[in-house]
Amino acid sequence: MVKPATQPKDRKTAVAAKQAPARGRPAKPAQRPRDAAATAERILRSAIAEFAENGYAGARIDAIARGADANMRMLYHYFGSKDALYIRVLETVFNDIRVQEQRLKLNNMAPLEAMIKLFDFTYSHFAANPLFIRILASENLLGAKFLTRSKRVSTLSSPLLLAIKEVLSRGEKEGVFRRGIDPLQLYVSMVAMSYVHISNAPTLSHLFGTNLSSPSWKVQRRRHATEMMIAFLSFAPSR
Repeated sequence: MVKPATQPKDRKTAVAAKQAPARGRPAKPAQRPRDAAATAERILRSAIAEFAENGYAGARIDAIARGADANMRMLYHYFGSKDALYIRVLETVFNDIRVQEQRLKLNNMAPLEAMIKLFDFTYSHFAANPLFIRILASENLLGAKFLTRSKRVSTLSSPLLLAIKEVLSRGEKEGVFRRGIDPLQLYVSMVAMSYVHISNAPTLSHLFGTNLSSPSWKVQRRRHATEMMIAFLSFAPSR
């Protein structure tokens, strides 16, 4: 009967040494799977900056990928196309402001307090988010071409108008607001007072010889805008 061949003792030792981790050195951890959600979020944030800086036409997909530390294949895998990515950017920036508005809980406040709170938030949001202003301006130049392709953005604004309508109704009943204020007209006025002095600051500053970007002017502007809104809510116009 033929006996099975045996490996030399020194060869067995060498094989075992290769299979076992070296002493004093930890075993190499298994490679983590790529975090898809984090990668998609980086791409989205990079896209917001790129579209804000260069508009839809000037934005480059390769620049967005580089800014997100991702490759082009991953960008197209997560978002499909430049158009789809731009629409997602619009949905993201509008969803951000709408979600924060809902967190104000206006229905839990007295009417005038609620309107001041909403205006203060709107004013602060525009001041703190220059990228949002640039994207908004860019999409307006396109005639809201891409915004109209998003069903989500249209539905985001409905709760806000309902909340304003409810606050106005309570204010009328309590005698603190004049009657007949249109919720949409009021909100558009809030946006205008929060937006124009920022978007047009360079031209207005030059035309009138005043730095609209200076801290002191911004303080005065905020006070003036708030006083205008309160006066509009409280006093009926003369006829």
